[in-house]
Amino acid sequence: MNSQVKTPIPAGASPDPTPAPREPTRPSELRLEIAAMVLDAAVLFAGFLGGYWMRFSTGLFQGPLVPVRTEHYITLILLLPLWIVIHGVNGLYRPKVIGTLFDQTAGILKTITLGCLLVLALGFLTRTNYFFEKRLVLGFAWLFTLWLSLIVRLLFLRSLYLGRFQARRRIQRIVVVGAGVEGKRFLQRIRTNEALMYEVVGFVDDDPEKIGQEIDGVVVRGSIDELSRVTRELHADQVFLAMPSLGQEGTLAMMSRCMKAQLPVRLVSDILHLVASDTHVETIDGVPTYDIRSEGTPHLGMLMKRLFDLIVSVSLLTLFHPLILFISLLIKIFSPGPVLFRQVRAGQHGREFTMWKFRTMKLETDDSIHREYATKLITGQELNFSDALRREQVFKMTTDPRVTPIGHILRRTSLDELPQLLNVAKGEMSIVGPRPPIFYELNHYKEWHKKRLRAKPGLTGLWQVSGRSSVPFDEMVLLDLYYIDHWSLKTDLEILFRTVPVVIFGEGAY
Repeated sequence: MNSQVKTPIPAGASPDPTPAPREPTRPSELRLEIAAMVLDAAVLFAGFLGGYWMRFSTGLFQGPLVPVRTEHYITLILLLPLWIVIHGVNGLYRPKVIGTLFDQTAGILKTITLGCLLVLALGFLTRTNYFFEKRLVLGFAWLFTLWLSLIVRLLFLRSLYLGRFQARRRIQRIVVVGAGVEGKRFLQRIRTNEALMYEVVGFVDDDPEKIGQEIDGVVVRGSIDELSRVTRELHADQVFLAMPSLGQEGTLAMMSRCMKAQLPVRLVSDILHLVASDTHVETIDGVPTYDIRSEGTPHLGMLMKRLFDLIVSVSLLTLFHPLILFISLLIKIFSPGPVLFRQVRAGQHGREFTMWKFRTMKLETDDSIHREYATKLITGQELNFSDALRREQVFKMTTDPRVTPIGHILRRTSLDELPQLLNVAKGEMSIVGPRPPIFYELNHYKEWHKKRLRAKPGLTGLWQVSGRSSVPFDEMVLLDLYYIDHWSLKTDLEILFRTVPVVIFGEGAY
């Protein structure tokens, strides 16, 4: 039975006379990632050249001795960027993965196997036979590369991570939002599991009768609106939201209030089903807690994302250029005016850029219809839109008198978005990311909504593959924030592949 003693805090008293200092700046994770990439490159060369040497230079197999030629080195140099990207897609440059044993081993096995299959595929495409002159060469290359990678990563990189990074971890000071039954239970779970390295330093709650009380020695420091002040005074590192009985709508509203503290927020509940399937879940005494906000994407990750965007956008523009020309011709024939529609949008950090789309509307149309719709959507007012076919409410205009007949088809198939591949190639947009808002929409944004501008806008995103027009605006923003804070190349690829059936079947498009 949890005890509860009422001991109000005297006015003006210090909430914690000896708060723990902030954690010092951690060693640069960028250096660890670069070291991993350099070692992976060395393993690639050593493993493949070792496989070639084993087959042709040891005398263990019949046939003449064949020295390594210049073309073999060129093949490895050309393979190196793909090799690094494959490692990145499988999460092998995330410091937390480098520190694991099982996850890293599984990732290495998958990566090395896929890399060797790529060499085989590239050989067939280019009609060359480097590193599979004999089948045993590639077999030995796979074996040597696998073992070298396991030795280098598990014995060296993992030890480096555990010694230099994890050793500097300290107990995380946390503030719990909710001083009710769930908050008390959560405090007990934290105290009975020392391996979690958490310390509850305070509660906040909107019940005025609870403010100033102690719950098993931990004081309720103020209301939820005072969370920013409380976390600063207590030098807190994280916020845990332990109010799972609010329901989905109430939980979304509460999370928006917690985000104002500018700290990582975790939800003690299984209600957050709207996030991606690879959400980092930490179980505390059988109760799942979900990341709501964490650290941003490292600089190396942004470089890899830009490379991914450039490769995909140029490839798709090349592949679809006959379709782009055909759509342009149809627009010209059936609707007088320009083929492309240009509109100034808010990009990363609110910077202006001109977004391109195929024109789907008649010329000289009034945008008041969309302004009214956007205002109601963002401010949470009632929208009288519905999909009669699917018998469900949607949060997008299902009919718009300004749209041309060809425009309806382009919108339904999302083909009107194809010109944005040029925005991606220019670096103004990304393949995956939040949709770029129109500037007048920003007038109605709440402060936490603006955090979605931290990332480059994208052609597709977690929102589009999670319900699209059936997702309310607040949930859409939460999905965007989740994507921004948990980005990886693997996530981009998953969203890209999940976008294909959404586009083909026109799910949520109007």
